Amino acid sequence: MTDWVKGVVAANTHWTDNLFSLRIQADIAPFTAGQYTSLALDIAGERVAQPYSLLSAPGAQPLEFFFYTQLEGDLSRALSRKVEGDTVWVQQQPEGTLTLTGITESGKNLCLMATGTGVAPFISMLQTDQPWQQFEHVILVYAARHWADFQYQDLFTALQKRYPDRFTLLPFISREQIAGTLQGHIPDKLRSGELEQQLGRQFDPAHSHVMLCGNPGMVKDAVAVLQARGFSDNRPGQPGQLSYESYW
Repeated sequence: MTDWVKGVVAANTHWTDNLFSLRIQADIAPFTAGQYTSLALDIAGERVAQPYSLLSAPGAQPLEFFFYTQLEGDLSRALSRKVEGDTVWVQQQPEGTLTLTGITESGKNLCLMATGTGVAPFISMLQTDQPWQQFEHVILVYAARHWADFQYQDLFTALQKRYPDRFTLLPFISREQIAGTLQGHIPDKLRSGELEQQLGRQFDPAHSHVMLCGNPGMVKDAVAVLQARGFSDNRPGQPGQLSYESYW
């Protein structure tokens, strides 16, 4: 049985017609960067719930979540209408294994690949000390449909200033041509080698751990490309170089 706590909306930021972020003050159990919890609303006498990744850093309040209403359904659209002071049910106990906790490698490249709001768990990680203590270089490959969908740029700029030789950001924009970005889809550019050419780094199992989150098609296709190169899934008791989660 799910234990729910009442959360209070602290802010609702609408980035585009379909993209928004909610900040919710809620007393949930401690979580690890990369985990998710469920949000719920009581609609027509029924509690409607859905899991969402925590974008905020562990221990931070309010909790922050990132939504794309066109894909995520009726609950996300209802949440998009919430304003400061409204209440939302929040699952008290976070869940999920897409974290750095189970990754045994250190001193190598960490490459985070995300589409859309699937970047949320990686933003949570990037705000902690762990990736910077565990890996020599951290790469964020972040894909969006349009440049207007590419959010949290202030955070990325701050990270680039703080870690000028250790953090690389590679934006993918699939439906526009924008200078400084790659156009197209992550698996295609990974397969052709263009992604690594743009980064100036090669991904290989001996020197890289890759984490993927977002569109299930992207995750499936990118994992297949990497597995063909010798990458293996990271599992309890069976360390590997691939960690991933489909986002819907």
